[in-house]
Amino acid sequence: MGMKNKTNWVVLFFGLAFLALIGLAGWAYFSRYPSLTSENLDQFIRGFGPLAVGVYGLAYLLSSPIPFMAPILAATGGLLFGPFLGTLLAIFSAAATSLVPFMVSRKLGRGWVEARLKGTRLENFYQQAYQNSGFNFILMLRLVPVMPWELQNYVAGVTQVSILTYLAATVLGSAPLSIALVILGATLKNPGSWQFFAALALTAVILLVPIGYMALSKPNLKK
Repeated sequence: MGMKNKTNWVVLFFGLAFLALIGLAGWAYFSRYPSLTSENLDQFIRGFGPLAVGVYGLAYLLSSPIPFMAPILAATGGLLFGPFLGTLLAIFSAAATSLVPFMVSRKLGRGWVEARLKGTRLENFYQQAYQNSGFNFILMLRLVPVMPWELQNYVAGVTQVSILTYLAATVLGSAPLSIALVILGATLKNPGSWQFFAALALTAVILLVPIGYMALSKPNLKK
């Protein structure tokens, strides 16, 4: 079995385990409560005690190779745990579990990552990324999301950055968007409130500002 096929099986395993965890949580909830309300959800989470934090971290771990799950889980952290604890859990769970694709990439090497990106718009960015290895590069990779979170982890894995530097830059760089998503998730209990629309606007600004920065600086990057 080739390395690519082995990796696909690993991703499939993580994906199925994540779905099983979500299914189990859904079964546990609806076996106790007839409908999904904010009050029932709060009681359900409190019933788990400290175990709820562990389940949330496990969900982050199992979803680490799955595209586009990190933003959803960040917002879920706000919904389940509120803005303060949700922010801490989202930032540090995301950073810690990002080590899974990071180490996979570091072990499999540059060729494996290049094969995943070949022919995409991210290939040129990756070629530039490989020449960088420091804190500033990882920080900008997180602050300016030119690629999905999961691909960021793979790309970071083939640089020469140390694990501690990678984690520090990841925590700092992912904080703004994580905070916005957690606040947005916390306001989902009152989707018609001004807090919800304010959180939605904050999330949009944090997403659009880096994109605007990249668009304006693109001509300079070509010089």
